[in-house]
Amino acid sequence: MVNISGVIATLKLIFGFLLAACLLAAAAPAQDPGNYRTVYVPPPVGSHLGGGYVRVPIESQGTDESALLGMITKLNAAGGEKRERQFVLEAVSRSTGVSQRELQAQQDILRLRFGDLCAINAIARGNSDKVQQIATLRSKGSTWTQLAKAHGVSIATVVQTTRNADQLTVTSFSNSVDRAKGGPNKLKSMGVHAQPNVAPSG
Repeated sequence: MVNISGVIATLKLIFGFLLAACLLAAAAPAQDPGNYRTVYVPPPVGSHLGGGYVRVPIESQGTDESALLGMITKLNAAGGEKRERQFVLEAVSRSTGVSQRELQAQQDILRLRFGDLCAINAIARGNSDKVQQIATLRSKGSTWTQLAKAHGVSIATVVQTTRNADQLTVTSFSNSVDRAKGGPNKLKSMGVHAQPNVAPSG
């Protein structure tokens, strides 16, 4: 004969164990929850990279491959937004010394976003003949660190170039929005003279 009270006691024990396991799992912190944010990268026309949600570092202060990937993703995301695209193009041009027309041509040929083009041109150092080569090696799996080293450039320099482009994008876009809202005029009417933003040098 089955002992009902024994079965109930066993079920309660199993249920309690499962409940405790679920609570512990829920309390476990996610990996680096405060160090990343999720951004949507829209797919530009003709891009092989497509769009989607990606995790990027909130602040990429380092000078290594991880920091570079974060800066590239931020530039790519900004460049995918219609109202920010021109600011990204101008910022990458100023930071790399490559004309906007040349960057547009590179994008049309390579089907890459401006963040990737910024890093590639930082490594190529103005040599347009190397751009295609670097892009091809990158598509075949070479890391940014390997590409930079092979072309005599430190990864820290490439990171700084992309960071300059990102900061310049933010500054110029913010100034544009502020002008559209009449921000400087409001400050002027209050007797406050805003200091001009100095763009980071490439």
